[in-house]
Amino acid sequence: MLLPAAILLALVAAAVGLFARRARLLYRLVRLGRPVDRTTDVPVRLEREMTVVLGQRKLLQRLLPGLMHAFIFWGFLVLLTTIVEAMGQAVDPDFALPLIGHSGWLGLLQDLFAVLVVVGVCLAFAIRKVQRPERFVGSHMQEADLILVWILGIMLTLFALNAVRIARGMAEAPAAWTPISHGLARAFDPMSPAVLRLYEPFFLWMHLLLILGFLVYIPYSKHLHILTSSINVFFSNTKPRGYLTPLRIDVDAPDSDEIRLGAATVEDLTWKEALDLYACTECGRCQSACPAWNTGKPLSPKLLIMNLRDHLFEEGPKILDAGRTSSEIQRTPLVPEVIDEEVLWACTTCGACMQECPVDIEHIDHIIDLRRNLVMGESRFPPESAALLRNLETAGNPWGQPQSQRAAWAEGMDVPLLAQGEQAPEFLYWVGCAGSFDDRARGVSRAVAGLLRDAGVSFAILGPQELCTGDPARRIGNEYLFQTLAEQNVATLDGSGVTKIVANCPHCFNTLRNEYPDYGGRYEVLHHTQLLAQLVDEGRIRPTQRVRALLAYHDPCYLGRHNDIYGEPRQVLETVPGLSTVEMPRHGSRGLCCGAGGARMWMEERIGKRINRERMDEAASTGADMVGVACPYCLVMLDDGARARGDEIEVADVAQVLAMATSGERLVPSE
Repeated sequence: MLLPAAILLALVAAAVGLFARRARLLYRLVRLGRPVDRTTDVPVRLEREMTVVLGQRKLLQRLLPGLMHAFIFWGFLVLLTTIVEAMGQAVDPDFALPLIGHSGWLGLLQDLFAVLVVVGVCLAFAIRKVQRPERFVGSHMQEADLILVWILGIMLTLFALNAVRIARGMAEAPAAWTPISHGLARAFDPMSPAVLRLYEPFFLWMHLLLILGFLVYIPYSKHLHILTSSINVFFSNTKPRGYLTPLRIDVDAPDSDEIRLGAATVEDLTWKEALDLYACTECGRCQSACPAWNTGKPLSPKLLIMNLRDHLFEEGPKILDAGRTSSEIQRTPLVPEVIDEEVLWACTTCGACMQECPVDIEHIDHIIDLRRNLVMGESRFPPESAALLRNLETAGNPWGQPQSQRAAWAEGMDVPLLAQGEQAPEFLYWVGCAGSFDDRARGVSRAVAGLLRDAGVSFAILGPQELCTGDPARRIGNEYLFQTLAEQNVATLDGSGVTKIVANCPHCFNTLRNEYPDYGGRYEVLHHTQLLAQLVDEGRIRPTQRVRALLAYHDPCYLGRHNDIYGEPRQVLETVPGLSTVEMPRHGSRGLCCGAGGARMWMEERIGKRINRERMDEAASTGADMVGVACPYCLVMLDDGARARGDEIEVADVAQVLAMATSGERLVPSE
């Protein structure tokens, strides 16, 4: 008994030592990152652990691969008890778990979940070798196969060990409780007791060696996520997906020259961004959902994370060895040495990658931090977007139009302007730059204002006092310009006494609602479809005119995925007489982007297929003759996509469709 105990102790000590050595390095690499607070909202974080990790919520959205992973994950949780039992039996063959003992229910759970793990491994092989999904392009498939074989080996040695013990008359539970193991034990019935006595320690020690080897291998492998994914989920952002972590910039600070403007090197990542790199499973769900990747652009969210991870493992230890502040190490610039610049500019910040990621990796934060360094640190950005930044700086809007023309869209409508010192109305209507200056989006502004007026809603607009919220500046990477615009707008809003805002641009809505609180601007912000749905429900808007059309509704990314508003636009459309609706194949949380987000509205799309054309191809495949939107960017992009196709598909905002149903007039401008 002493010899097996000594051998087991030596093996466990060696395995734990190697594991701890690697874990210490991984911890130190994460500590290289910049600080970010992820300790708030603990109840929300614990709820995510229960649903996303234990419940496998995101993975089970795709049934077959979800069940595959869930079987393996849940099986390993239950089978942790078998590991303790095996280690105990290596020292004492009669060992039993304290308090539980050789209970029948535990034996049943172990038997059933061991089978589920084997089924999960077989499903994984079938998916990888038979289905061969494109999402695995770029993943480390050979290493994944090794892990699956390793897991299968652990399960088979467990079954063999249990079967031999049963054949020797050492069953720990009645046959009814462990039917699988008892069934397998029949294969050993012809063997003599002497042979069985040899087989038992053989399978026991093989089982233990596989388990301890697995413990050592995982932290050194690409499957590090087995250990880190639950930690990453716990520390994921609890704010809406559309929220970007601010980069505080104080140019008047004494050490302003040392401010890190985004991520130039691996040390400029936050510690959470470094943890993201550990958590990646290489499953490719983000890649298969990415509109840029699916239209031939160089951006793969998966490969972005994998490349950053490989670079962290290559360069991080050198930095640690030389000392963090050492100037002896030549830091490798992340762009273009690790990530190509075109990869970053291809992103529309649609959030499809984050929506799909089963371990809550925050791809957009990585991309925006890299953009911030390019734009603010190196003045590198697509040439055509220079006009965007210049117009925002000089005119307060991307179009470069005079502020005096902000309210020109409302001529003849008697829309009140909110003046300083006057009592604020119930709602401030935040028109946005597109709604003020784009010819097509102006029609939406008129429709919204007309509906609010007819419903008796007390509202006003800021007119020339309204500046761009700064969304395109922030998403392109100019955090300083965003901060300037945000502070000016917050001062204007607070000075006017506004508490409730309605916005018809989801980008404005997201910024006002989720990001302005960081700058002191705390308001109740509604999207216009939310308010319109409420007014229709209250009977203050009565759609009576028939709108004969088959409409496919397109979910704006910054309304749907980023803020979970899917129902209200559809509720409004359902009240329109004569209107039939149809869903596109990609809708709701899996809707396809129009291609305008992430400041892509002001960049040329030179690589691959245009995203707006891809979306309109999908809309046309439904047979719809109208596409409904709830975003001025989507309106412009999809209308352009329809024209490029030569279609007569009409693109209209939900407010315009509702206005048609109340007035009988077609409000979609024709150019």
